[in-house]
Amino acid sequence: MYKKLLPLCLAASFSSIATAADKPNIIYLLVDNWGWGDLSIQGSTIQTPNIDDFAQQGLRLTNFNVQNQCTPTRSALHTGRLPIRTGNQKVPAPGEPDGLANWEYTLPELLSDAGYHTTLFGKWHVGSNIKKLPNYQGYDYFWGTQEGTNAAGYTTTPQWDPTVAATPYIYEGVKGKDAQKVKEFNVPEKVTLDREITNRAIANIKTQAKTGKPFFSYIGFTHFHPPFTVHPDFKNASKAGIYADTQMEVDYNIGLILKAVEDAGISDNTVVILTGDNGAGNFPQDSGLASGDDGGGGSNGPWRGGLSTAYEGGLRTPAMIRYPNKIKAGRVSDEIVGDIDMYTTIASFADADKLIPNDRPIDGVNQKDFILGKQEKSNRDHFIVFVGDDLFAVKWRNMKFHFMATESTHSAAITKFTFPQVFDIKNDPKESYELWGNKGYTHAWMMEPVMKKIVALKASMAKYRNIKPGEEFEGY
Repeated sequence: MYKKLLPLCLAASFSSIATAADKPNIIYLLVDNWGWGDLSIQGSTIQTPNIDDFAQQGLRLTNFNVQNQCTPTRSALHTGRLPIRTGNQKVPAPGEPDGLANWEYTLPELLSDAGYHTTLFGKWHVGSNIKKLPNYQGYDYFWGTQEGTNAAGYTTTPQWDPTVAATPYIYEGVKGKDAQKVKEFNVPEKVTLDREITNRAIANIKTQAKTGKPFFSYIGFTHFHPPFTVHPDFKNASKAGIYADTQMEVDYNIGLILKAVEDAGISDNTVVILTGDNGAGNFPQDSGLASGDDGGGGSNGPWRGGLSTAYEGGLRTPAMIRYPNKIKAGRVSDEIVGDIDMYTTIASFADADKLIPNDRPIDGVNQKDFILGKQEKSNRDHFIVFVGDDLFAVKWRNMKFHFMATESTHSAAITKFTFPQVFDIKNDPKESYELWGNKGYTHAWMMEPVMKKIVALKASMAKYRNIKPGEEFEGY
């Protein structure tokens, strides 16, 4: 296994580089179910001043693409691999096999080998088994939840029976040892959980800043995921309902973390990345989640669809990166960038490109030069979209090709098209005017470059088979 057999001499050769003064700290802030339009700089009527200011301090990506559910995106961020390769192509139901194989060489493992101290605060959701929690996947320290945030509501259901289902807990763990239960994860705990995640992350920033050793901190917020809750400080603050209150809380918590970086005197040597994990949910209007005090979905801006769909509203999420004096402030780009690119890109920022494994397919590309402004174009011109096991769509340049579709987060119907549905997403963000049929098949030529991407991926998967969900894979 790659991470077990990494030559000691190679790891040692990076140790001196890893502790160099110019080695940047890296903080990744991940917001759950964050709609493209949920921040005021991208159209929200609820003001998010801290996030807006942060967006103007570096690069804002308006075409940042993630997977369409929580678990797949978190898998992609940690491995640089399409989630269908790692067996994490969908959110597992409780009791289903889940998690990253311990064979995977995760981003925190790579950064650990490059000399970084690594921590995760908040939501994990890439393996619920005690042996697959973050402290067994490269993190020196972990405090948070191991499964989906919906678990907080399990014990509120009148049918709840702890004799047939595991009670959700918040865990704490250190590298290489079983994590311990800290307290029950329930709705009352969720009310203040994101503030506690924030405070713990801030304490870690203060501690690590004094060590002189570079650190990687991954902070997984639980907002905006059901059950919808908000900290008491923000209850009714917006006068527009709990979702809007939560927008204000998320902005406040992010502001606290950014201030902690500044107060610690490490802003100039810290890369801060802020993204969502998928678009906001778009619920049926009679679901009880569409509006009112029960929560409601956020805004996906001008884009069609949302969470669990292959439309742009499910894939595009807010994204911004700050690295003072390295990334030009105020830059905005609509170039295609993917969550799978973060693995290789962060490795490059850490001067650890040589640690990226070559014994498996890595689907991400290195976007460091693009992010630093050394080139105008992204190194990615397409994004392949799976929903569960199925290839639903391919984005190529400004075009979108749908082979299958579902319309909303909890839609029961999946449509498989006789001919691909083709949309110009630059001029038609709602993906409402289909070009293949309406323009007499004149757009069929575009299938040639798209099919080349698909054929190449299928060939790769034939050579390197996809890992099954929960499989203890031992390597190719």
